[in-house]
Amino acid sequence: MDEVRIAAEERIALGKKVKALRRSGITPIHVYGPGGPSLSLQSDTYDLVHALGVVGQTSPMTVQVGGDEHFVMVQHIQRHPVNERLLHVDLLRVSRTQRIHASVPLHFEGEAPGARAAGATLSEDLHELAVEALPTDIPHAIVVDLAALSDSDSVIHASDLELPAGVTMVTDPGAYVARIITHAAVTEEEEEATEEAAAPAATEEPAAAEEDASPE
Repeated sequence: MDEVRIAAEERIALGKKVKALRRSGITPIHVYGPGGPSLSLQSDTYDLVHALGVVGQTSPMTVQVGGDEHFVMVQHIQRHPVNERLLHVDLLRVSRTQRIHASVPLHFEGEAPGARAAGATLSEDLHELAVEALPTDIPHAIVVDLAALSDSDSVIHASDLELPAGVTMVTDPGAYVARIITHAAVTEEEEEATEEAAAPAATEEPAAAEEDASPE
């Protein structure tokens, strides 16, 4: 993937003035982390939305402020709770030469043949994988091929996933990613036994009560 770049400038509008900034098509951004001071910046909303769509939260990009460049990764995206309009973005500086930890989403593809059996269901147990790599080596997503779940006792572990060169797994290799779970069928005899056990026992009147009820 080609390196993604956005232009930014120092943000002067603060407080209530930020709303007017957003209405004019500008979004506040915050750059912080090792290698420089914390910066309150602003960037064109259209350009920023396009960049975020490319890098997501797993790939780096470059923020250019005048003659300075900041190599960053997205840490937090704030959106409007109703219309999901972009409100603010936090960006963390990272080193091009230092390995970092990241959570990469898992994309499940294909169909699990083992889930077709009677009483069988597919369980997707893990939805992201913790990895370590250089920022430029972190994958956008990792594909999980469900076709590997061919029968009722099939399991895909984290160790079964194929990672790109230079990427090391941090998640427990034995962790379940996806598996087939089989629910035992209940027979008619088992249902009847359950109903009998649940039914209240008939109470017998004590013999003394019968004697009391008889005429003298």
